Amino acid sequence: MKCKSISLSFSFRFFAMQRKILFVLAQVLHIQSRMFLCRLFVVFILVFETFYSCKEEVGDPNPYADVLSSTPLSKIENYVGLESEDWDSRILNLDKHALDYVNELNRIDGFTESPSPIKNLDVFKSILLEALNSQTDPVVSLLKNKLLRIYVCENLGGSAVTGIVRKDGKSIGGFVILDANTLNRNANDWISYKENSTFQKGNINIRIKIEEEKQNTKANALRYILLHEFGHILSETENIGPSFFSPKRSYSNYEFYKGIWKSEKVSYLDDSVFTIRPQIRFYSESISLDENWEKIYPILSKTPFPTLYAATNADDFFADSFVSYVHVVLEKKPWKLEILKDNKPVFKMENGIAKDSLRSQRQILERIFPN
Repeated sequence: MKCKSISLSFSFRFFAMQRKILFVLAQVLHIQSRMFLCRLFVVFILVFETFYSCKEEVGDPNPYADVLSSTPLSKIENYVGLESEDWDSRILNLDKHALDYVNELNRIDGFTESPSPIKNLDVFKSILLEALNSQTDPVVSLLKNKLLRIYVCENLGGSAVTGIVRKDGKSIGGFVILDANTLNRNANDWISYKENSTFQKGNINIRIKIEEEKQNTKANALRYILLHEFGHILSETENIGPSFFSPKRSYSNYEFYKGIWKSEKVSYLDDSVFTIRPQIRFYSESISLDENWEKIYPILSKTPFPTLYAATNADDFFADSFVSYVHVVLEKKPWKLEILKDNKPVFKMENGIAKDSLRSQRQILERIFPN
């Protein structure tokens, strides 16, 4: 009995010790658990803050965001009579709001020009109306819905600029400001002049044909220019790329630019495929065509850029792809480039919008047009 009693006492004591040990362990585990949870929470907060910090840093700074947001031209309240389909009512001479808008853009870009209203608006308007009325379905439907106003001026500092119109915080359309003096060429001469503006004058020059001889008019030059500018409006309203109103703009999540553009001005092709591309500046005469044409156009023809202008930056990649799609694919019009040495062709290429490398871009463009 005594041994049994001792055994029971030992068992009781052992059981009591187990309970104490378990209790202490539970407390330790509880404390450790709380510490673990606290640490986990701290880690989560750090990751969360890092994520949003990184997210805020993504994209290039957009110097035009404040101008676009503050100008009355971006507010729907500035537009009346939009229910009218009459183009004549949408074409206006430069007014104070448009003047202030261009002056701000020129200030940011370092241009000294300041535009003024055109003196012979009626003459230019007749050419512009011809360009607008020659648009065909399905393009005309888009233009009627989203091109809300066209301003005409002189001394713009370029051929044209574009802006966006918003309603209740949503981009619904846009406007275009045209320089009448720089748009005084027929279609083939205008686009050839534009292409050659990149290069220093020499023994080699470029000739581009976008219209047959009977259609080689000033109106068709304006038609092409308007479609390019309208491409910028569509990019915003159709969410093709980052908003022009965003303080920082990143292209990484937009399908149209995938594998082609890292940022607005940096392409994935710059390092190895098209190394001279970052030097290309239209209206600058900064590159020798005589020395560099073989580094530009033969390579361009093998890239996903449909034109050289489409290779200048991500925004113009879409805008020039859009006008190329309408002009070449929908309307079956010519787009042929020749490089001439002593007036003899040494290289030829066509608009590249039909390339296999642009298949996904064409599919995106197809979805824009109303059925």
